Amino acid sequence: MLTRSSVPNVLLIADRGYESYNLMAHCQEKGWRFLIRVKDLTRTGIAASLDLPCADQFDVPVSLSITRRQAKQARTLPNYKFLPANARFDFLPLTSRKNDPVLFYPLHFRVVRFKITPDSYETVLTNLPAHSFPAAELKMLYSMRWGIETSFRELKYTIGLLHFHSKKTEHIFQEVFAALTMYNFAKSITCSVAIRHAKRKLLYQVDFSQAAYICRQFFRSNISPPSVETLIARYIVPIRPDRHNTRHLADIHTSSFLYRVA
Repeated sequence: MLTRSSVPNVLLIADRGYESYNLMAHCQEKGWRFLIRVKDLTRTGIAASLDLPCADQFDVPVSLSITRRQAKQARTLPNYKFLPANARFDFLPLTSRKNDPVLFYPLHFRVVRFKITPDSYETVLTNLPAHSFPAAELKMLYSMRWGIETSFRELKYTIGLLHFHSKKTEHIFQEVFAALTMYNFAKSITCSVAIRHAKRKLLYQVDFSQAAYICRQFFRSNISPPSVETLIARYIVPIRPDRHNTRHLADIHTSSFLYRVA
């Protein structure tokens, strides 16, 4: 997707799980900027394999020479990084002969660790220049992705795109575009709903779950157009800034089509 894109001047912001030398190298070749959150100094992940300072917060420039060979010539380099054959990297050959010269790919980025709460930190990789984008700017930029995170959450759980009901590719596309149509319609309606904030301690916003249900009933001709916004305005929830809840990670499961056997 990155290689096919013709959009210039891109800042790619990615969450944990997308970190890879291959992705950063593609951004570097494309001329894109990237800001990728990584696992915070654990035993696994890119940050764990780098020589980083023992400090709570830091901003360290890193220049690596990535290679597929474990030759003696490569090991003498201070910034040598070996990638095994099972690690995808599109800019170096997978195998080479013993007499072939050792090939290196230079990769440049920064490792920045900053505080987000009194007792927690985040670590990011970026190729944004340090003089224009210090740690405070990176923290602000990374937080801007939250609107997209909540949109995907609503699209998956509220609209119902977490599971598909089809096997054929064209039918899956149909489900995706139908869900996107419903999501965009519900969002456009909720944005036009006026909420009264008189004599309330907190600000309120529309409950999107209820709004999506009402819009679905409208599509089924169970609700007339003048009543849609009036009904949506009845279901509001308070806006609680800086509120954090513990994440409850459910077991990974897949959808089954066995119900069709009957």
